Amino acid sequence: MKNTAVVDQSYWDNAYSHLAFAAVPADDTLRLWLLNNVVQVHDKSCIEIGCFPGRYITVLGELGYTLNGVDLTPRVAEMKGWLASKGFNTGTFDHADFLKMEVAQQYDLVCSFGFIEHFTNWRELIQKQSAMVKSGGTLVIETPNFRGWMQQFLHKSLDAENFERHYIDAMQPDEWKSILEGLGFEVKVSEYFGKFEFWTDSKNSGMAKRILAKALRTVYPLLRSAGQGSKALSPYAGIIAVKK
Repeated sequence: MKNTAVVDQSYWDNAYSHLAFAAVPADDTLRLWLLNNVVQVHDKSCIEIGCFPGRYITVLGELGYTLNGVDLTPRVAEMKGWLASKGFNTGTFDHADFLKMEVAQQYDLVCSFGFIEHFTNWRELIQKQSAMVKSGGTLVIETPNFRGWMQQFLHKSLDAENFERHYIDAMQPDEWKSILEGLGFEVKVSEYFGKFEFWTDSKNSGMAKRILAKALRTVYPLLRSAGQGSKALSPYAGIIAVKK
């Protein structure tokens, strides 16, 4: 598979070089979405594609899955020990390029969080992930939502450097649904989800940006109260599908 990454791997290696391992907080939006939509199991296997730093694979560990992962970042080798120290059942964590991997094993659950939107050939990535799912197994895919008009405007305006590291055409759960149904999956959930949140990974300067950031802080509570499941406002896109 061709590598169409919009960011060179060296960026991630540098960004992750000193990142501390940590599970997500109990009230994290994506964590709650997973707990609400993924069934608790016993002695079933899970693999996360692009697994480092493992913030959300811990949720699947809570649900009883044996955890596996693959990532091109060298520090992926540290994940097995960290997860085992937290009491999770672990399998293998491979330092490998998912795009070059052969699909040699299937799992009860295959997932990726914030992965496919860093590649322009995201449809191929979905197809490859789907091939790793056992019959009757589950595929979970999530990306941030930078595509809705409000989220896109804010990220372009206040988070431009980070925005450019994402391919927003990939952030389309309706398109994911169409692909997966064509591959024989039954889609259980396909949506933008979560109350309004906004974060930035970019350095901001300039009067206009400071004014906009101040205005956002003023209306933030109003946007939070606008409800969930909004393409314009929700911070995440996700799909959960079962292989027939």
